[in-house]
Amino acid sequence: MRASWVEGALILTGAVVGWYVTRRWRIGTTPTPARPPSSDYLAGLNYLVNEQPDRAVEAFLRAFAADRDTVETQFALGALFRRRGEVDRAIRIHQNLMTRTELDPVHREQASYALAQDYLRAGVYDRAEKLLLTLSEAGAYRIAALRDLSKVYETERDWERAIEIHRELARVANPPQPAAIAHYWCELATLAMQQGDYATATRHLRAARAEQRRFPRGALLQADLAIALGEPGRALRLLKPVAVRQPALAAEVLPRLVNALRAAGRERELAATLAELARAGREVADALAYAAILAGQLDTPELLALARDYVSREPTVAEMVEALLPPGTAPDESVLRRLCAALKRQALRAPRFRCAECGFSSTGFFWQCPGCKSWDTLKPLSPTELVAPLASGRAR
Repeated sequence: MRASWVEGALILTGAVVGWYVTRRWRIGTTPTPARPPSSDYLAGLNYLVNEQPDRAVEAFLRAFAADRDTVETQFALGALFRRRGEVDRAIRIHQNLMTRTELDPVHREQASYALAQDYLRAGVYDRAEKLLLTLSEAGAYRIAALRDLSKVYETERDWERAIEIHRELARVANPPQPAAIAHYWCELATLAMQQGDYATATRHLRAARAEQRRFPRGALLQADLAIALGEPGRALRLLKPVAVRQPALAAEVLPRLVNALRAAGRERELAATLAELARAGREVADALAYAAILAGQLDTPELLALARDYVSREPTVAEMVEALLPPGTAPDESVLRRLCAALKRQALRAPRFRCAECGFSSTGFFWQCPGCKSWDTLKPLSPTELVAPLASGRAR
C-alpha cells in the first residue's frame, strides 16, 4: 500500500514539476523565465511524500489559485486522481476550476466534462446527468456527452430516455452499437409482459422490429408473447428461423420450442421438429444437440440419435468415447446417456459464455455484457473448450 502511494506521489510530483520547469514560450516574445516554486507548492510536495494527500491537494489548489497559468496542470492532476480511484480529490480539483471566474469558455467546458466523469466514476449519476445534458446540447463534448448519457440511462434502466438520447446521438455521429435501440424496446417489452400488459408489449416489439430486421431477441420475445396469447403456431413460425440463422442461440430457442409444442398439444413432435431444423446444416444440428444435452431433452430415440451424431463428430468428445470403449465400438444407449450427463455436469460447473469485447465469462446468457455493457457480445464457448477439462481429467 505504501509503495503504491509513493509511486503515485512521484507521478503527481512529476506532473507539477513538469509545469514549473517547462514554462510556455510565447509567440513573438521572449520566453517567460521560470519562477521559483511557491511556498504552497513546496508544502504540497511535503504533504505528498508524507502520505497526506488531502492536505497536499489543498496546498496545490492554493498554489494554483495564485497563478492563472496552471489550468492544464490541474486537469492532469484531476485525471490522475480519477484513474487512481481517488475520485473525491479529482472532484475537488475540477470544482475548484469551475469556480475560477477568469476561466475561458473552452477550459470551462473541459472542466465541466471532467467533473461529469468524476461523478460517473463515483456513481453519482444525477449530478453527472445534469452536467452531461448541458454538454450534449452543443460544443466540443456533445458526442461524448451523448454517449455517456446513454450509459447512465442504461445503468438506471430508464429505457425511454436511453432511446431518446441514442436517437439524438445517431443524428450527429455513428452510434457505437446500432442495435442498442432495438434492445431498449425489448427491455420495455419484457417489463410490459411481466405486468401482463400484452398490448403495450406488442407495440414495443413492433418498434424493435422497425429498428432491426431479423432481430433474434425480438423474435424470441414475440414467440413468448404468442404463447402467452394462445398462439403457439405463430411462436413456432418465429422460433424456427432463429434456430437456423443463429445456431449460437440454440439454448434460448429449445425451451421455447418445447413450450410452444406443449401449448399446441403437439409435444410429441419435438423430435421431428429438431430433426427438421438439423437438416439446415451441421452447425445447426450440433448446436441443437448440445442444447438438448444441457436441457436433458433426451427422452426420445430421435433425440438420442441427434446426441449420438453430435458426440461422434465433436473431436474432444469423440476422443473421450474412444478412450472409454473398445476400438471400433459405438456407445450403446446406457453409455451415451452417462456421457451426456457428464457433459451436462461439466458445462453447468464452468463458464459457458464469454464476451468478445472484454473477455467477461459467465455461466448464464446475457444480451448485454455485465462487464463492458456491450450488446450482443456474449458468445457461447465451443464444446471443445467446455469439455476439455473433463477429457483431461478422464485421461489422468
